[in-house]
Amino acid sequence: MIIILLIVAIFGFFLSITLFFKKSTNTMATHILGSFYFLLSVYTLQAYIIDGGFLEHFTWFFLWPLLPYHLIFIPIYYYFKVILTDQFKLDEAELILLVPFLIGVIDVTYVYLQPADFYNSILSETIAKPERRLNVQYLLLSLDQHLLMRHLWQLGVLIVLFPEIKFFVKNGEDEALKNILDKWLMAFWGVLMFMAVLAIIYALEKMMLFKIFDSLIMIDKNGGIITLSLYIALFLIGLIPVYFPSILYGYPQKPGSTSNFNSIEAGEDLKFGLEKEEVLKKLEHLKENKCHLEKDFKLSECARKLEMPSHHISYFLKQYYGLSFAAYQNNLRTEHAKKLIEEGYLENNSIDALAEECGYTSRNSFRKTFKSLINISPSEYAGTLN
Repeated sequence: MIIILLIVAIFGFFLSITLFFKKSTNTMATHILGSFYFLLSVYTLQAYIIDGGFLEHFTWFFLWPLLPYHLIFIPIYYYFKVILTDQFKLDEAELILLVPFLIGVIDVTYVYLQPADFYNSILSETIAKPERRLNVQYLLLSLDQHLLMRHLWQLGVLIVLFPEIKFFVKNGEDEALKNILDKWLMAFWGVLMFMAVLAIIYALEKMMLFKIFDSLIMIDKNGGIITLSLYIALFLIGLIPVYFPSILYGYPQKPGSTSNFNSIEAGEDLKFGLEKEEVLKKLEHLKENKCHLEKDFKLSECARKLEMPSHHISYFLKQYYGLSFAAYQNNLRTEHAKKLIEEGYLENNSIDALAEECGYTSRNSFRKTFKSLINISPSEYAGTLN
């Protein structure tokens, strides 16, 4: 079962790199989530090295990771806050999140300030008996107490966030993207909660405070059902983004006071990183390059060219123009068709040729779209110009 940790570590590093470097209109949320998966990857990689008996080959990878581990619940907290509130805001009360980290700094500094024999004895004991590594005592806390404290903080963060998550899920428009987001948030929160509870039980059992799972089948001499469940929880945390790929870039919420971006003051930023002028500039660039006239130019291709998540594009077009992507594209194609007709295109070309020139796959679809927008057919429109 130890291989689960290595799989999670490798996948987590890959996912964190993707979140850090893939361009998005919501860089804050993606970077916060990326930092969580990076810390999780370091955490699982070290667990794999120690539990797998490889520490003697990676002795440098032992004490210092205690510090970043005490930060792992901070990106969890701020990722949810950014998604739920559409903003990143620091509060003085949130300094309590740093308490485990500060205690870790004291204990790690204490160990490094001791004679080399002190650190080497801890390292040797861990290599010889990995299952007993959590019993090591530092200045303020033992390693198992650090583990307990870290996951108690994670549990507290998730409990504090739950009312906001519950409110967010129950409110808002009933649309496909929002429903996917709700499922993602609840799944992510649930697996993180599962991990926190299991880690707390694991730490308490290592501290010999109680052994509620003694009667359950043991996996091997060094681990039992709790260890296996904790590994599975880590695996699920690493796996669930695969099921929700479109949600990793956030969800742009609608402004409460207006349903149309035309009423937004000039220069005002749109919600969730969607800057009005920047998006309009990108759309204008596509228009100048006549991308909308390509037959296979779908929303996914538009998203790729704009380097934006497709749901952000749909949101912007709906809010600013009141149109879906298909309607927006049809408007541009129809305007192009009108321009060609006014320039005398039909004098030397057929309607079929005009339809193809404007990106349509058939004459009927072109004629139907043109008439729905202009109220007359292309040939009738040409007749009005004579």
